[in-house]
Amino acid sequence: MNKKMYKSNIINENFKIKKAILLLNKLPNKFCIIVDNNNCFLGTLTDGDIRRGLLKNYTIEDKISKFYNSSSFTLKKKCPYSEIEYLMNLKKLNFIPQINKLNKIVNIHVKNYAKEIKKLPNIMLIMAGGKGKRLRPLTKKIPKPLLPVNGRPIIEKIILLAKKQGISKFIVSINYLGKMIKNYLGDGKKLGVKIEYLEEKKPLGTAGSLFLLKNIDTPFVVSNADIISNIDYSSMIQYHKKFKSFVTIGSINMSDKNLYGTIIFKNKKVLRIEEKKENRYFINAGIYILDPSVKNFIKGNEYHDMTDLIEKLISKKKNVNLFPIHEKWFDYGVKSSH
Repeated sequence: MNKKMYKSNIINENFKIKKAILLLNKLPNKFCIIVDNNNCFLGTLTDGDIRRGLLKNYTIEDKISKFYNSSSFTLKKKCPYSEIEYLMNLKKLNFIPQINKLNKIVNIHVKNYAKEIKKLPNIMLIMAGGKGKRLRPLTKKIPKPLLPVNGRPIIEKIILLAKKQGISKFIVSINYLGKMIKNYLGDGKKLGVKIEYLEEKKPLGTAGSLFLLKNIDTPFVVSNADIISNIDYSSMIQYHKKFKSFVTIGSINMSDKNLYGTIIFKNKKVLRIEEKKENRYFINAGIYILDPSVKNFIKGNEYHDMTDLIEKLISKKKNVNLFPIHEKWFDYGVKSSH
């Protein structure tokens, strides 16, 4: 990789992490090299570093300096490519920066990747059976998943974004105005994917239709039918496997700030005033990875919401983890999103 190719991967430590996220989404090789104001090498930044930072309650408004890996592996002398390739495989690295005695970057060695999209064997289940009551009157005659966003129905956008990530098999759970969804999507051939359907005889909630699943023996993705995100499903699935999760919940890091001083008092006596305290927390993004045996925890043909199911699994000591999402994410299940 020559200098012209890696210049766009280099970013200053003082920029906010949201700038790095935008950059990573554009770069074909998903990494950044972090430098100081003198262009001296400080470390590297990958998607995994960003998610780990978010788990520490940092936000996208924080500086890159809080997120990057300062102990990343580097080369300090020229090596034949065969040796570099060996090191990459040995240390499971996708790239290695090469620096000189002045700590300046002289080269970046990157693994060769095939340009084709890596196909994922995992199925995506889209929960599209709801009535979309929060969007009335828009959903009186049209099911929420078919409402258009920039000219395409929400559910079509969900499928096409997942297809870009390598998912080719989909199951759509339908109930309210389900025939319209089925008639529009068909078997998925026009979108270049395969689509099957779970037909709920009555509303089963955001998790009840899981009981109807058959012949699934690998972790699968579940998405609400009103969520559009360019989340990296491959990374989320790897994360799920790495931590041996039973359920992995896609989560968005949020923050809100009290614009006024909060008075802390006891028996009318003021103890102190806390100024403009910021609260940080994660919200459920409506995207999950589930173990196929999850259906064993659901009674057949009964209403179940995903949140209730997850609480039940936690009480059963099942391993439930959150996966921080820093990618674009939109909830079209409320009118304010339109």
